[in-house]
Amino acid sequence: MRQKYSSYLTLASSAALAQGLLLAISPLITRLYGPEDVGGFGVILGLGALVGSVGTGRLEHAIPVARRGIDAIRIALLGAVLVALTSTLSIALISLVSAWGLVEDPDWQKFPLMAIPVIASSLAFFQLVNALLLRQHAYRSVGMNKIYQGGVTGLLQLLLGWAALGSSGLIWAQALGYLAGGWSGLHRSLFRWGRAIRRQGLCLRDTFSRYRRFPLVLAPAALFNLASQHFPVLALGYIYGLYEAGLYALVMRVCGAPLGLLGQAVSQVYASEFRTFLGGRDELLAQKYVAMLARLLGLGVIVVGALVLVMNLWGTWLFGARWANIGTVTSLLSMMLVMDFATTPVSMTLGYLGNGRTQLAWDVGRLVAVTCVVVAVRHLSLRFGQFLVLLAVVWSLSLLIHAWLTYRACRVAGAAKSALAGDRTA
Repeated sequence: MRQKYSSYLTLASSAALAQGLLLAISPLITRLYGPEDVGGFGVILGLGALVGSVGTGRLEHAIPVARRGIDAIRIALLGAVLVALTSTLSIALISLVSAWGLVEDPDWQKFPLMAIPVIASSLAFFQLVNALLLRQHAYRSVGMNKIYQGGVTGLLQLLLGWAALGSSGLIWAQALGYLAGGWSGLHRSLFRWGRAIRRQGLCLRDTFSRYRRFPLVLAPAALFNLASQHFPVLALGYIYGLYEAGLYALVMRVCGAPLGLLGQAVSQVYASEFRTFLGGRDELLAQKYVAMLARLLGLGVIVVGALVLVMNLWGTWLFGARWANIGTVTSLLSMMLVMDFATTPVSMTLGYLGNGRTQLAWDVGRLVAVTCVVVAVRHLSLRFGQFLVLLAVVWSLSLLIHAWLTYRACRVAGAAKSALAGDRTA
């Protein structure tokens, strides 16, 4: 038990330092870059994250639960091959879009669309390396990767901001930060992983066959999941403009940093320890899930409440006059932030239990719900604040449904395990 909490502390503290660096420079960032720059950056980053996360076939989630170390290395290499193919296809698609002149809005033409596959590849590299290290319980190495990633990203964003590169500075700094963080973990283990592959071979076809449910079921689920996460920024930019998209993006960045660092630490240890959870007493699986969810919900209320207070009292002073509405936006999104924090760290439970189809159906449903919100806002000509309230309510309800589905899956898995144990005893 002490070792598990030490793992949480290691990942949380390193993520806190990495995100703390980015938070510390946020007042400088908002004075070097305008809301329109941050809005455009949010759109490009979202598209890059979508391509990168789906491009790996979600195999980074298969690595921590792989039975053997060599299997984990093969899964990582297979994920790298898949993301290389996906990035190549995205480059071809972007080239066609540019050649055909499909992007006519001058506000969007200035954004480097070719940065999308670069961010996708660098993000996938960062995720795969960290997943391999988590498989080995190398939590300190994962923490160092995060620190390097946050430090390099923040430093480059400042330097490129002073060079007046606009949103391009934010975008390229993010991509190089992912590469720096991934290489920090890779070079320390590259020789050992390479030697294991030379001895036992790649076997990528067999690896794909054994773990095909991740790219064939969970990757499409991730596509819908990430699309629903990043769709609001795209919708805001389209319906209201890049200023509103920038406000939303900054709130998700500033408030998402402390929430994300805690949630990511919990989710990574949770993934690494899930095999232990499955090996415990059958009736406790659902109870452990509910207990974890309740603790995260309580912590989320406290942290989000503090963030709302800070943003309303000192938001304009921290980020500048151009960001005067950041406190109001944070308040309107508070329920969504709390529910996101409580459910995201344990959101892969359905995948770990083999309920990928349920996850896929829920992801499709949430994207449909968010799309209906956008259509309703567009049709009814609702104001920016009304859009945020409606989005927060629909988003929170969808997460409650996901939690209920996961709880049911945990109970079914426990019951099935008990029945199997009874048959063996008989």
